[in-house]
Amino acid sequence: MKATISPDSTKQPLTAKQHDVLRFLQDYTEERGFPPTMKEIGDKFSFASTNAVTQYLVALERKGYIRRSTKGASRGIQIVDFMPQPKHIAQTAPALPSTMHRSLAPMLNHQFQSVKNVVIVGDGIAQNPLSAFLSPRGQIKIDTDFFLSDAPLPDAPPPQLFAAIVGDDGMSAESLREGDIVVAKQQFSASEGDIVVALFHDTLLVRRFVRMGGVSELEAATKTFPPISFHEGSGTVAIIGVVLGQMRKFA
Repeated sequence: MKATISPDSTKQPLTAKQHDVLRFLQDYTEERGFPPTMKEIGDKFSFASTNAVTQYLVALERKGYIRRSTKGASRGIQIVDFMPQPKHIAQTAPALPSTMHRSLAPMLNHQFQSVKNVVIVGDGIAQNPLSAFLSPRGQIKIDTDFFLSDAPLPDAPPPQLFAAIVGDDGMSAESLREGDIVVAKQQFSASEGDIVVALFHDTLLVRRFVRMGGVSELEAATKTFPPISFHEGSGTVAIIGVVLGQMRKFA
């Protein structure tokens, strides 16, 4: 599905080439759930160097159509006022050998169908929670059946899973350490006691969600990390998912 660009009288008009670049950014993000790299933009338009890409991105940013990350993320482009419907979870299973016994094929097909790639979210801001999905750090392959214990309700859309890298030791008392990868179900609210992935201003955190009267808190398990109090909808904190499990690499 091709993205459409509606005229915006509040922004400066685009040249034909700038319009083409913006359309490519939107189409790519709509299809994959994250923006292209500088190289991918250059390859698409046969630019001689990334300097030409930079010039177009600077122009789009100056005219108010995109924002670019200041932290050097390889895909650090955020399209202003654009809300894609990411298709970032692969739906295809590995091809089975043509010589495989027919009685084994249904069983293995079922097994492979639950193995999918999910994005590892990157930088984002609480005022735009989807921004974390638009600058991903990469992808990781997981068995979704392992993390989803409950069968989905009839006619309900399948849960969207993602991964996040734990950024500090705030939850180390519950065995979630800096550098661990958590797998979470994408949702923008949580229940009392859930461990969540959340954005605090522009910082990605893994914390426990609690309510204290009319105020909500992101609470660390390690007491040296103070709780973060906030009013839901204030724009200082945004929950983007509820943690289902974790993975850890040794050495």
